[in-house]
Amino acid sequence: MNQPLTTRPAAWLPDPLDEGLIRYWDGGRWTFHTAVRPVAAPAAPRPPEPAPRQAPALRPDVAAALERVRGALVGSMKEVNLLGEHLRREERVLALTGAHGEGHGVLACTNQRLLFLFVGLVRRQFAEVNWNQAKAVVYDRASRTFAVYTTRPTKRAVPAIAVRVANLADAQAVAHAAESASAAPRLDVT
Repeated sequence: MNQPLTTRPAAWLPDPLDEGLIRYWDGGRWTFHTAVRPVAAPAAPRPPEPAPRQAPALRPDVAAALERVRGALVGSMKEVNLLGEHLRREERVLALTGAHGEGHGVLACTNQRLLFLFVGLVRRQFAEVNWNQAKAVVYDRASRTFAVYTTRPTKRAVPAIAVRVANLADAQAVAHAAESASAAPRLDVT
């Protein structure tokens, strides 16, 4: 009985006599044409995974104020971490909260001043009022606006700082810290 032979198409195949070579199969027989067997390139080593970034250690006064925040600081932790760079050596943070100016940032009350910090991709906003310049601190419940005036607050007066603070309890905590930090400003919560 004659069985048909399976034919293999012509191709370069591993040499049956030498593992380091490939030999050409012409479709019916092995030829004398050989070449060095290509070696698979070793897998590129994986780059080491970066160590998880540790948030910079907060100053103790900033950490303590952060623990007292009742409202959310969602989107403001970058500014909280950068706050230490904007504080003076002898300055202590008494209270802080998340606030919205040109972007979502942090409003901090210190023993020397009130400041707002926002750092975005394109914009930055840094506003400050020293307590010896402040005349009034006003929080409007209807608009949730926290404002610091360097003049007597009137309908035409423009605040030195005006940001939105969503959480009333945090706004009151910052306002009360401002009141205790300075003798000049009076507190108006409307």
